[in-house]
Amino acid sequence: MDIAVVTGSAGLVGGEAVRRLAPRFDLVVGIDNEMRQEFFGPAGSVARGLAEVRRVPNYRHHRADVRDQAAVDEILRTWGSDVRLVVHAAGQPSRAWSAERPLVDFGVNAVGAVTVLDSVRRHCGEAVFAHVSTVKVYGDVPDALPLVETATRWELDPSHPFHEHGVDESLRLDRADRTFLGVSKLAADLAAQEYGRRLGMRVGVFRCGSLTGAGQAGVREHGFVSHLVRSAVRGTPYPVLGHGGKQVRDVLDARDLVDAVWQFHLDPRPGEVYHLGGGRERAASVLELIARYEHLTGVEVRFDYSPQAGFADPRWWISDTRKFRRDYPAWSPAHGLDDVLLALHEHWAAAEEVVQA
Repeated sequence: MDIAVVTGSAGLVGGEAVRRLAPRFDLVVGIDNEMRQEFFGPAGSVARGLAEVRRVPNYRHHRADVRDQAAVDEILRTWGSDVRLVVHAAGQPSRAWSAERPLVDFGVNAVGAVTVLDSVRRHCGEAVFAHVSTVKVYGDVPDALPLVETATRWELDPSHPFHEHGVDESLRLDRADRTFLGVSKLAADLAAQEYGRRLGMRVGVFRCGSLTGAGQAGVREHGFVSHLVRSAVRGTPYPVLGHGGKQVRDVLDARDLVDAVWQFHLDPRPGEVYHLGGGRERAASVLELIARYEHLTGVEVRFDYSPQAGFADPRWWISDTRKFRRDYPAWSPAHGLDDVLLALHEHWAAAEEVVQA
């Protein structure tokens, strides 16, 4: 029997992993303790995502906390050597929330990751392990790049090597201001690399930019593209925080991330670190995203601007994915920025109709 295990299986990445891996495995085992509602309140609940993955015929759900070594051990011991792939997508994703409860943040992100890694090592050590990390591990380092301000965005000086394709994996990690989230994610990221390089596990680390998708419960603290569309559909102001609304992010649909994980699973390179994002083709500032969404849908986006930017929130980030594409030439993102915005609009419009009914 071939089994995939997905942590955070009711969330954005985890849910997409369940749906896209189910046809490729005999069984998909999910681990999720539905803690996102504790992080972000009812608006951030994964109840809908959990209901959707439970409808997948070959899905088996376990309500467990990744920090609970005994629970994780029991699950992985049960399935043992039949596990072929583990996608670790569980985590606390908010910068602001991490400052309020750093002990919980570090426990979920860092301790939870090591708990799952070590349990996989002991019970299904031949499995491929995909660790979903984040570019937030770099903190404010991108703001040291030579940036110029234009009418609608911050942009990297055209003479810089990162301008054409974005930031590659050579970007320094030291001498940075970081949120507690960045610290906990970096600890997990480095631990995952060690399990691959020193302990021989088939681990890949995926440092992701702005991930989104129709299944994301975007809230003020996390998931800005989803929250922008959700706010527009409901007619509530979207909060724009600092940088003149010109901060740039590249956006990747979670389905494209899962497809990259699948390619890695077919030919794993232990201990490798990859930037995964939408690249320059799928990059926009907040102001540009607002204008683009309004043009696509005809829906006005109301927003409230605060001049105070978030701590260690860079003005510009675009991911250079060429390293991954060199190693896995069969992969390229299939979903454009317009596709993402329209899918989110349809999702939140339908959800709003349900609420009103």
